[in-house]
Amino acid sequence: MSEQESKKMSGCAKAGIGCGIALVILLIIGAIGVWWVAKNAKSLMSEGFASVINQAVEQSNLPDDQKQVITSRVDSVKEDFIAGDITLEQIGQAMENLDVEKLISAGVTQYVGTGMMNASNLSADQKAAGQQAMNRVATGLLDGQISTSEVQTAIAPILDQSASGDWQFKQNPTAEELQQVLENANDLADQAGIAQDVPEIDFGQRVSEAFDEALGTVQP
Repeated sequence: MSEQESKKMSGCAKAGIGCGIALVILLIIGAIGVWWVAKNAKSLMSEGFASVINQAVEQSNLPDDQKQVITSRVDSVKEDFIAGDITLEQIGQAMENLDVEKLISAGVTQYVGTGMMNASNLSADQKAAGQQAMNRVATGLLDGQISTSEVQTAIAPILDQSASGDWQFKQNPTAEELQQVLENANDLADQAGIAQDVPEIDFGQRVSEAFDEALGTVQP
């Protein structure tokens, strides 16, 4: 027990009536709190659902237009849930369809191709090859043909591990390190059977499809 809590208890021992009144007030406040949570449970759940996805999107390196598509769709679903037009079961199915961890990992994977490689001293052909390779890997990741651990192994040459054990991108990876990542990515995509010419991932469309599937296959 803390010193502050001890002092409070001593005060109560000296003024039993005052503490009795305080207890009644606390019970009333607690009852009001339970009532408020029950009354707003639907809103609280929908806010939590929207927050999880929107935070994941904000942390990603997606283009701004795709971020806007995703957050707008999430907010629309949230409002429909509050209005009673969508059930909790459908929300759960949508979250399962989305697989937020994969969504973030695929966004990070694409960032290696579109961000880090484009900012490097690689040739134009190497940059284009790197973007294509990382898009193949991200596609395989979202489709369940490649795991996040396999992606981490492939991009290991451009990662540093902090003292706390967290992995982060190197500030200035060398051209050789990026070239090694490109080769690793192509090997990984080839092993997973990912086509060479897969279209660039539209994450906004992927999220919309996940919601469409959930809302269309799970009946209220």
